[in-house]
Amino acid sequence: MNDNSSFSIAEQLIKDILSQDDIVLTVSSGSAICEAKAEKGMQLRILENWATIGDENRPWHIHLNVSEIAEARFVKEKGHENKMNCSVRFADSKGEYKMRAYFTNIYSASGELDNEKLARYEALFAKYGRRESIPLKVA
Repeated sequence: MNDNSSFSIAEQLIKDILSQDDIVLTVSSGSAICEAKAEKGMQLRILENWATIGDENRPWHIHLNVSEIAEARFVKEKGHENKMNCSVRFADSKGEYKMRAYFTNIYSASGELDNEKLARYEALFAKYGRRESIPLKVA
């Protein structure tokens, strides 16, 4: 059994993400991708190597093997219609993404950037030292 303190950075980052509005979590497994809209304040618990995001009694939840997650990456990139996408991506030691948290609805219906919503992503980025890559393994 692993000591959950070795996952404390990952746990805090996921909790910080789940404290936000307008988050979509994606999990990919080969040829399938699951997208789930997170509810602000969703439950997170870690037991041994596994994080459970959400409540198993609700319509969906995610199990994430945190022992395989080596880093989190803060990513801002141009997406559809040249609009900015903001996300936090959780990668294994090979750099393969296991889960992504997208900050959605950062543009209004008229296509204008919502600076308040962008500021929430930027605040989280600042909290973690404005580093694009955060190691999640504690030695």
